[in-house]
Amino acid sequence: MPNLVLVHWPERQSLDDFKEIARLISVRAPEIGVLIAEGKERDLHVMLKAALKPTVVVAMMPRKKFRVLHGRIFEGNDLPKSEQYRRYRDLGLPVPDWQVIGPDTRLDPKVWGDYVIVKPDLARKAAGIVIKKAGRVRYKAPEDYEDGHPGRSAPMVAQKFVYTGRWANHYRITTLFGRALFAIRCEADNSFRPLESRDGFKGAAGVGGAPVVSNKKSSRYTLSDDEEIIALGERAHAAFPDIPLLGHDIVRDADTGEVFLLESNTRGDVWLLSSGTGRSLQATNGFDLYSQFGALEVAADALITQVRKVFG
Repeated sequence: MPNLVLVHWPERQSLDDFKEIARLISVRAPEIGVLIAEGKERDLHVMLKAALKPTVVVAMMPRKKFRVLHGRIFEGNDLPKSEQYRRYRDLGLPVPDWQVIGPDTRLDPKVWGDYVIVKPDLARKAAGIVIKKAGRVRYKAPEDYEDGHPGRSAPMVAQKFVYTGRWANHYRITTLFGRALFAIRCEADNSFRPLESRDGFKGAAGVGGAPVVSNKKSSRYTLSDDEEIIALGERAHAAFPDIPLLGHDIVRDADTGEVFLLESNTRGDVWLLSSGTGRSLQATNGFDLYSQFGALEVAADALITQVRKVFG
């Protein structure tokens, strides 16, 4: 009987979720012994039990202190956006053109369009993302950014702007080993000035009159049943085979209907089922992520499949 160790973060995932997943696995795959550990603790009891049998460790987020003596480990891990984009392209997945901004970078508007998104290669929660005229994008040395700006510790990336409609919107598809746990659509607060076209920034104050990032506190969130976008999120997981839990941000071009991957949250801090952020999101917007696809049942099945895959 192999072991499956689920590594738990109390402030990010409800322990009850993991206990229910363990119960479902025990019913559906009794040959798998499920242990639950805490990421910030050195749990010697779990470590010793794991040492006695073949073991798979699934840590939704990076472990701090918990370790095992042996075993196959799947773990969340921050990856630069440029690395994500290369992996998407290697799999033939749709991603807007991008370029790491260096000292010699010059972007031709005839190729890139009038406006591009400039974002940090490594940052969280949309920090440092701005819209700029393509012809004005220039390299800025890390020490020239203000304190706290993510550009001080990682390169900046230019990416083709995808026009998603009058108000910026995107989809978040959260997957566990390639299975969608839930899917939501996020749209910027409609009290902002609408962007009437992809070049509608012209004439705005600077270019910031209309928001280009939709995941703000005032944004509107709804459940999504868009099959094409959900399928793309599930396919995208293959770009990160060693990372168990991913949140994929996907957009649809309002003019062409094309869909694109913008990035994936590879750190794994996307268990919106029971995190504080997730509970608030569900309460405010009046939906239940557990029941959308049967998230805990899907999680149990995905974990069973992964353990069996590892041990043949």
